[in-house]
Amino acid sequence: MYSEEKSQIYFLMNSLCEGGAERAIVTISKRFVEDGYSVTILALTKNNFYQIPKGVEVIYLSKMNDHISSLQKMLYIPYHAWRLKKYVQKHNIYLIHSYLFRSNFVNLISTIFGSKHITQVSNRSVVSRFFKEGLSGKINLFLIKHLYPRADMVIYNSIEMKSDFHKKLFKPKKERVIYNSFDIDNILKEADEPIEDFTFKSHKRYIVTVGRLIELKLFKDTIEAVSRVDSDIELILLGDGEERESLEELAKDLEISSRIHFLGQVDNPFKYIKKADIFVSSSLVEGFPNVLIEAMLCKTVAICSDCLSGPREILAPNSDSSKRLVEGMELAEFGTLYGVGDINALAKSILYIFSNSSLYYEYQTKAFNRAKEFSVENITSQYREVLLNG
Repeated sequence: MYSEEKSQIYFLMNSLCEGGAERAIVTISKRFVEDGYSVTILALTKNNFYQIPKGVEVIYLSKMNDHISSLQKMLYIPYHAWRLKKYVQKHNIYLIHSYLFRSNFVNLISTIFGSKHITQVSNRSVVSRFFKEGLSGKINLFLIKHLYPRADMVIYNSIEMKSDFHKKLFKPKKERVIYNSFDIDNILKEADEPIEDFTFKSHKRYIVTVGRLIELKLFKDTIEAVSRVDSDIELILLGDGEERESLEELAKDLEISSRIHFLGQVDNPFKYIKKADIFVSSSLVEGFPNVLIEAMLCKTVAICSDCLSGPREILAPNSDSSKRLVEGMELAEFGTLYGVGDINALAKSILYIFSNSSLYYEYQTKAFNRAKEFSVENITSQYREVLLNG
């Protein structure tokens, strides 16, 4: 086992594309380097959306980029596992901590090929989603069932995610929950940067939502909810994806195109979040919704679907996380929850928050203090325990 003074930390990622898990790994890597550790990120494919922190080395296990198809990505798993095994042998690596399912599969298959390193796999999404995702879901479930028993440790980034794994699959031999970490000082600094590509008008009220424009995020629900509230309320969407065109068509069909602003993928979402009045997350399912914590740090009041997993755990930590809303809304301790897919409840939540200034300001203060619990300083100490002790 490596001594704490000379430890080399290895993370394995699909890539460094836009996403919560990718942002989390960059944040934690930066902190470890600042604390004097050597950090290497091994990436299956190239896509450097995030700026690599100074002192962090990035090694690519292939020349492929993220633009290959999902099927190709799955087919290349054995190839990447073989490349990883060769890299581990060459550099005598003790432990690799992988993020996201595909990287986890690569990490574990490399041991079938003969690699002797300790494997830690970090789940960033609930496994129950795969039961509704057709053939690709079946393939993922098959791989999890047959590969995860080989893992030396399984790490989840929410309690609900851990419970979901137990309920749907099995209890791993060694496991732990570690939440995502946030560089609060940097987020607050970026939130104060000027906005040059959009004008917030003083006579308008703004909702912001962030993420890849995919079906799982149910952005259509947020757009429909906006069509049911006052005409001075507008929506800003930060992110891009396969659903953008259909979402733009939906806004046209609802005759609210002028109130829906697609700003695409941006380098700094925090400055937009801070200027908005309300943050909305309408997801069908989450892992640990990073952007919710980021909105709370920007003091933008949050309204979230009460989906599995994360929102209730963050906004109503003292409630029973297994008893989620089916419909309607709930004024939780640190924000508002509503039943997944209940567009009327979402619209009602938006209007309620806008019409109750005392609650609005209470949420701003309480949510900010809650979000500080997820600071990179607090979370790094937990990662240090598992990464240095195996």
